[in-house]
Amino acid sequence: MMPTQKTKKLLFWFGLSLPMVALIAMTWLVHQTGGQFSNSFNWVMHTYKVLDLFEQTQSHIVDAEANQRGYFLTGRRDYLEPYQRSMQAIREDLAELKKETRGISSQQANLALLEKTVNDELVFDPSAVAFAGLNSTNSSVLAMTERGKIKLEHIRRILFQAHEEQEHALSEQQQRAESDVVYTQVMSLVLIIAVALALAMVVVIMLRLEKLQEFVTVCAWTGQVKFQGQWLRLDEYLKRQFGISVSHSLSQEAAEKMMREIEELNRAKDGPPNDSSKTV
Repeated sequence: MMPTQKTKKLLFWFGLSLPMVALIAMTWLVHQTGGQFSNSFNWVMHTYKVLDLFEQTQSHIVDAEANQRGYFLTGRRDYLEPYQRSMQAIREDLAELKKETRGISSQQANLALLEKTVNDELVFDPSAVAFAGLNSTNSSVLAMTERGKIKLEHIRRILFQAHEEQEHALSEQQQRAESDVVYTQVMSLVLIIAVALALAMVVVIMLRLEKLQEFVTVCAWTGQVKFQGQWLRLDEYLKRQFGISVSHSLSQEAAEKMMREIEELNRAKDGPPNDSSKTV
């Protein structure tokens, strides 16, 4: 079944417009992909920064607890300066973590619990225990060491939970990024196929136009058209070459000529008038 003229026009404009639409879509896709990649990269870098801050906070907490215990056991004031530096670093770390995890309610809750635990376990008044180390015994040393281990274990559990939640969020973000990459690849493949089809249609249209520009040989006597070595009537040529169905009718000139010929033929059949009935 040959396509109609309307279908051919639709295919023509579709073939011309599809490459432009595909180009616009590819431009949009590249823009979206670039934005998604930038967001994913920034989020991953931010997450690693938060994880490093957790590790840094834990290190400062260990230092603070060690210097606190050293002061409790010996009463030497040279433990106070590193203890105070560590506590200041812990406060700065917690403030930075709160800022970096703003909007994440679970992490804010973890940090609030961690801050409370640090204040309860690590903050003390040096003047109240200034001479505690002078009367230390083996049992008190062991008890204080055990107490320090319990403190650190409690704090480590809070830090571990916060660290695990951040790593879980990082894993989810990586999975989303992988899904975005797969989606982008599929869409790119679809657009490439669409462009290839559009180019194929354009090539077909150009070939058709080139064929339309060819010279047509018409018989000057019979009006037949030469097509692939055969002489065809015009309506047959149009049907084979272009799929155009032709209907037949008469022009005004041909109709008038036909009527004149019919009238002349009728007069010729009637013959000359009969004069035998006339008398001399």
